[in-house]
Amino acid sequence: MKKQLFVMAVFMATCVVAMAQSASKGKVLPKTKVKQENKVSAKNTTSIRVYGKGDQLLNVGIGIGSPFFGSGYAASLPVNPSVSFEKGITDEISVGGQLAYASSKYDLNTAGANYSFKQNAFYIGARGSYHFNELLELAPKFDVYGGASLGYVIASVSNSEGFNGATGSGIGFGLFAGGKYYLSNHTALFAELGYQSLGLLNVGVAFKL
Repeated sequence: MKKQLFVMAVFMATCVVAMAQSASKGKVLPKTKVKQENKVSAKNTTSIRVYGKGDQLLNVGIGIGSPFFGSGYAASLPVNPSVSFEKGITDEISVGGQLAYASSKYDLNTAGANYSFKQNAFYIGARGSYHFNELLELAPKFDVYGGASLGYVIASVSNSEGFNGATGSGIGFGLFAGGKYYLSNHTALFAELGYQSLGLLNVGVAFKL
């Protein structure tokens, strides 16, 4: 399952970059008035720029393929909800924080014995991203980035025999690569692949505040 998610996400990221580069290079300007149209084009590109210094970015999504739980566990929730926020401190770098939640359970049914075990995890952390838009000369609607996260996982467990307590909490470090496609100046679809928070693949909707 994890290999399938990884292959799917790599394919999605490759398509995003290819589409962005194709869109940015596919337009051919007329031979006449080239200089004037270049100036107009530059102004329009600046006005719809998807990322820059001072931007406030909010991602609301779901995580798929949690690496936090072991083999044999089934998800209590079909997906892991997450939210992240970043602010641009330069035209290439943004920093912020992230929250995520995941829940899974383990059921053991044998002759004369039924046992269930449930585990919850809550993640809170900081993250930073580098945006490759200018470096890759992408079309204005695309934002491609990569980054790192550092946070803390708070885990708790309970079972059918009445036990309830905290266990397995610890520091979580991750790396990720992601991309956004802007539907408008303030709304985009995003996908992020990497070992971060509580999901290997995070997808959702992004907002520029």
